Amino acid sequence: MKTIVHVLPYMAGGGTEKHVLTLLREQKNNYNTILFAPGGKILDEFLKLNICYVEFPIIRGNILKKIYIYKKKLSDIQKEYGIDLVHVHAAHEFILFSRKVLPSTPIIFHLSAYQGFFLSRKFNYKLAASIAKNNADLLIAVSEEEKKIIIRNGFPEERVRVVYNGYKDAGDDDELIGEIQRKYRLKGYLIIGNLGRLNRTKRLDILIKAFKIIKNKSNKKIKLLLIGDGPEKKNLQRIVMKNHLNDYVFFPGFVKRGDRVLKIFDVFVLPTTFEGCSNVLIEAMSKKLPIITTNIPSVSWMFENGKEVLLFGKNDIKDLADKLIKLVEDSDYRKMLGENAYHKYKSDFQSSIMARKIDEIYRCLIKG
Repeated sequence: MKTIVHVLPYMAGGGTEKHVLTLLREQKNNYNTILFAPGGKILDEFLKLNICYVEFPIIRGNILKKIYIYKKKLSDIQKEYGIDLVHVHAAHEFILFSRKVLPSTPIIFHLSAYQGFFLSRKFNYKLAASIAKNNADLLIAVSEEEKKIIIRNGFPEERVRVVYNGYKDAGDDDELIGEIQRKYRLKGYLIIGNLGRLNRTKRLDILIKAFKIIKNKSNKKIKLLLIGDGPEKKNLQRIVMKNHLNDYVFFPGFVKRGDRVLKIFDVFVLPTTFEGCSNVLIEAMSKKLPIITTNIPSVSWMFENGKEVLLFGKNDIKDLADKLIKLVEDSDYRKMLGENAYHKYKSDFQSSIMARKIDEIYRCLIKG
């Protein structure tokens, strides 16, 4: 059985971690899988897979010492198990660290969309292309849009493979859903919401302002639920207070298996400014949720507008409010969108499809 080392640079419970967790669930019986990562919020979810786990410190503060520890531990893994392939997720600098230890072992870089604002993203894509070009054998992009971006920044097209993120429905946590419903008195209300890390690039401030508009326009009983944690939380809470929405907008905090509480929503909204292949949108599709999200190239490629999703103009509060009113007022349209989104998930975004394509890449690289 071949030994694959998955390098995960953090364990905070975001999209990258969810993607790797899904992949390892699919692959755990096919390879001798080693997770090489720091500890963190959702590590116990990985350990439930009964795979080998080796910890390294987060590369922050006293960087040179921590890079040395990373290299030493990777070298120890090589001596003990013999590594057939290294799969680095999201953080391009780990390709370089790994190549210094394993000069002839195949290395894959799995490119996840860089968040942050334009200049930050531009710098990261440029640096990733440069490091990966010289140190990775292949690069996996999660969408055609991501492929275009990395090629524009100098990575060779012939060494890029596109593999969409995948998801396998893990069921619903009815007990936790019930707890949240009771705590925030959601029974009898139509619930609009979002689940994920509370970052500025997700523009949840726009969602709150659009919610205020439709609350004043609609006769329906509605509440807004923003599940997750992150640096933007305090600012979002201030916006809620300023708009006198404390009785209608709630922040339940981080939920470890957020995909298992998605059914709490009647309408799922992601007003993001940039994505790669959004895990949470795929999860929402698998739950047959009606979705509203941003009409930008890094998102719109996933859907047919009006049939599988409603797209609104980037940062356009009025357009978002109009789309929300449409779904709040029309239960039949909500059901139709949810059903169509589910069929799209089944055809393109199941975890088994993702795993099969990555298996093919592994076999080709290991064979040389």
